[in-house]
Amino acid sequence: MKKTLPVLAHFEKSSDEIAKYFAQKYGNNYHIIKQLQNQKKQLETPMLDAKRTLRTIEQECDSNKRSNSKQSERIKPTSTFNFSRPGSQYDTFIQSTQNFDLNSGQLLFQNLKQIMESIQIKEDPPNFQSYWESVYMFKWEQYIYYFIKPLTQKIIQESILLSDIVISFIQCQMKENLLNNNSQEYQQEMIIITKLLFENFCHFLKKILTQTKQQNTLVIQLQSKIDLILCKNNHSINFIQELTKNNSFIKKIIENLLKNDNPNIQPVIITCRYQLSQIKLLDIQTSRQQLVNAIYLSTSIDQQIEQYQSPLKSLFKIPHQQQYMMHLRESFNNLESVQVPFIQTPFQHSLCVLLDLDETMGHYNDKFNKFIPRPGLIELLQGIKEHCEIIIFTAGLQSYADHVIAEVQCDEYIDHKLYRHHTTFNGNNFIKDISKVGRPLERTIIVDNTPTNYEKQQENGLLVSKWIDQEEDRELFELKDLIIRLAKTKTIDVRKALKKYRDYISRRK
Repeated sequence: MKKTLPVLAHFEKSSDEIAKYFAQKYGNNYHIIKQLQNQKKQLETPMLDAKRTLRTIEQECDSNKRSNSKQSERIKPTSTFNFSRPGSQYDTFIQSTQNFDLNSGQLLFQNLKQIMESIQIKEDPPNFQSYWESVYMFKWEQYIYYFIKPLTQKIIQESILLSDIVISFIQCQMKENLLNNNSQEYQQEMIIITKLLFENFCHFLKKILTQTKQQNTLVIQLQSKIDLILCKNNHSINFIQELTKNNSFIKKIIENLLKNDNPNIQPVIITCRYQLSQIKLLDIQTSRQQLVNAIYLSTSIDQQIEQYQSPLKSLFKIPHQQQYMMHLRESFNNLESVQVPFIQTPFQHSLCVLLDLDETMGHYNDKFNKFIPRPGLIELLQGIKEHCEIIIFTAGLQSYADHVIAEVQCDEYIDHKLYRHHTTFNGNNFIKDISKVGRPLERTIIVDNTPTNYEKQQENGLLVSKWIDQEEDRELFELKDLIIRLAKTKTIDVRKALKKYRDYISRRK
């Protein structure tokens, strides 16, 4: 045995070859050959098993990597909407809809239908409070996450935002009895736009119901109602194509309707126009709150009192009170008039930058009884001082603004200060009419966290987010770089450059 063992090391192919070799060499000594075969088998088997197991593991890992890679590409969020879906399986859509709130969905369906029918037959205004309650209960934006494709998510998001905008506008029209005073063509457009909104919701609801595993009488009844409404639709066109087509029509119609600049409902018109122009950047919860507040401000005083005492007070947390509005009106009436233009000295800089104070440059913290500057405020002022004329334009009173600026120790960077008595009060808000400042509009930028503040010259506006105490905020640092670039390029009309910048941001997001 010991003499034959080294021979075994030269054979790496099969036990048959080993048997043939030893049969020729040792003749009939089969017991030696058999023993050697068994020894080789004992040596080979553990290694073969280990290699086979390792190969299986590697194959499974490669398969999982490929599967996860393809799945992540399908559910990767777009640059506009950062959605995240639970799990990574396609079955998630079907499983998740088991928790579909059918009762709230049916209630919203009925309220939307009631609004549509009310406009068609010109009856009394529907119960808009019930509609908004059903919107907040159903929260159909939460079901966006159950769709895999980012494009589908984006189009459903747009449908929801358009629905909020249109219903807000219609609500104010009907509450102020303005709908019946318009032309027949105007009313026809209102009928069409509500039909399209209702169709969008029906398409969305149908898609959810076809995937849900809930099968009861309520599901069957709701499906039959939806099928009856959508029976005239082209069945060869899929769900997302229908929404895309309807969204396009809705945007065109509401843009035309918002041209009717009725002073009685000015807040909601301004808000709707702004949200429509920024629809790709909006967050549903934030934009919906803005619309609800705009609806409140667009109603008459008697209706405001009634509405403020209603459940809407707790549901929407409306911050405006009649006493507060009366206080604003009285405070503005007591202010001294100011000669126009506000600034008489000649303009000698590349740009004029008007900066809002509260929630743009910082925030007054009642707890600490002090003004907290926004991150990057001093860096912004220092950076643009060389190229720009810096003007603080606030709706706050002069005593408050001067105290805050002195507290932040930024007075040395500021060329001029404008206060509440430099604004224009439109009955609800203090508007900053920058045409009265005395600086060329083609060289002027206004930075504010509220677009209604500069509604008269929106093309001059740079909108920043509202700041309270977010330490990670970097907007003023980015704003500094942007303003310096605009100043150095010496653009003839900065409004055109701002438009290009807004378009770029819109496409990037």
